[in-house]
Amino acid sequence: MRHMFLMKVNKGLIKYLIWGCSAIFLFFFSMSNGFAQESEISLSCQIPYYLGKEKESVIPGEQIQAFFNVENLGLQDKQLTASIELPAGFLPIHPQQNWQVMNQGELCQLQRQINLSGGYSQWFDLIPLKVNDDVVPGNYPVLIRAGDQVQRLVIAVSGTREIPADTAFTIDSVVLPLDKDGKTDDRLNRSTIVLRDRRWDYYKNVLQGKGATNQEMEAIHPVTHMGLDLTNPAGQQKLIVITTMLLDAYTHEPIPGLFTPSTTGENAEAGALGGHENSLVAFAALTGEAKQRIRLPVYADEQLFGSGGNYLLQVTIADEMDSTVIKEIPIKIIKQDSRAAGVVCFAVILLAGGLFFAACRFQRILRTFRTRWLVTIALFGAAAFAVVNVPSTLFGELFHILLGPFGFVISGLFSSVFLYMIVMSLVILIPYTGVIALISIIRMLLGMLAFGQFSPITFLSYGIHALFLESFLYGSGMYRYLQSQQTGDKIPVPKMALLAFICAAADCLSIYVSLQSMSVLYRMYYADWYIELILLVNGLVYTAIGAFCGVLLGKRLSKVGGD
Repeated sequence: MRHMFLMKVNKGLIKYLIWGCSAIFLFFFSMSNGFAQESEISLSCQIPYYLGKEKESVIPGEQIQAFFNVENLGLQDKQLTASIELPAGFLPIHPQQNWQVMNQGELCQLQRQINLSGGYSQWFDLIPLKVNDDVVPGNYPVLIRAGDQVQRLVIAVSGTREIPADTAFTIDSVVLPLDKDGKTDDRLNRSTIVLRDRRWDYYKNVLQGKGATNQEMEAIHPVTHMGLDLTNPAGQQKLIVITTMLLDAYTHEPIPGLFTPSTTGENAEAGALGGHENSLVAFAALTGEAKQRIRLPVYADEQLFGSGGNYLLQVTIADEMDSTVIKEIPIKIIKQDSRAAGVVCFAVILLAGGLFFAACRFQRILRTFRTRWLVTIALFGAAAFAVVNVPSTLFGELFHILLGPFGFVISGLFSSVFLYMIVMSLVILIPYTGVIALISIIRMLLGMLAFGQFSPITFLSYGIHALFLESFLYGSGMYRYLQSQQTGDKIPVPKMALLAFICAAADCLSIYVSLQSMSVLYRMYYADWYIELILLVNGLVYTAIGAFCGVLLGKRLSKVGGD
């Protein structure tokens, strides 16, 4: 009996426990549904919304922003009506395309429909507003709605404005180059962009063990940064579009080079560097501060630049409401080029090898020269110094004053025509290996004693000129041919043309090495077209003329002086 009684009591307790748990579950379930319904829509609005320093109040005549944000936290799609009811004296600045503006007496209401997807979705908008000039300082309520959500805000108006609100902002200056932290690099001149030399990137990666890499993606990083110093007297706040492009310094035509990463045009298959619009486009915000610096990275495609030069950098700031603001500054673009360093290193190694070879055969070479030949070489060397070195040194600056960068047209008459007349006439008289080196040594020593021309470039230019000319004359067999000639024999025109070609080739190479060494050691800049023009005029035309004249002069001197 007792056992039966306990069984009935337990069944009753279990029944009550089940009913109690069910009631508690239903209670919390209903509460949870109630909370979900209340929190499905989240509404927030910030007036005034500042992109820079936060302000607690506005002043009459100021332009402000209203940031309206709605979120759907529920699972169902929502279609809501959003509205902002502005107090008297507050109006939208420009006609709103998406908002319906309704004036209700002195009040103004903006209204629009928004659709929010289920799960989670967010909608926001930035509405520009203006506080009228005649608004009395005080607190003004703003009523915002989104569906059944309602919020009341208060805008505090205080003080007065001395500068009209429509006063436009200006670009005071464009500062570059800057590093990523906005600091200037004292090693570089202002308004200068230094480009990298990407031709050896693949081999650098191989040597560094990086292996095969995406060269295009590695190239997409800023070459420098620039800063835009703006003056915003009216305290305008807005989003702006900054377009930067290069212009030709003389024709004012756009120049390709700058690009916006990750932008593609019609040629969408060209990759990250393809299809750009040859301009750097960026979005920024005016924060309302009186003075503001906007820092932007500068992306440039180095392959579109030749060897750099002078350009105009045009910066255009625009938005969809006001007129554009344009600023242009002259800039200089310098392209890092390791070619000059490679040429100089190769020339130094070549010259060291030539000196080592000459030192090994020094005694043998000197034994081939008679005493009167050495005297003759010394006299020709002194004549070459007087005819070539003296006028080039004394009047070189005058030539630059008269013709500017084209002064080489006159100085080349001495350094090419007259020099090769003397050198080739000496080769005709004494056609033995070493004669070019000896006359070059005499010229160099006299130049050191007279004008102090003592520098690594002096050794390199004299040495490489003698090395090339000696090697070409010996390698072509011209020394052996001239040694077989008798005093009265004429040199046929093909041989004279070959001599002229040898001299021109040797002179072009020595001039090119000298210019590259000037670029490396003295940080001089020469445009490619300028180097090519010097090689054409001085190295090829003048030298060929001098060589022809030197052969004729040498044959006449051989008739006079004999052996």
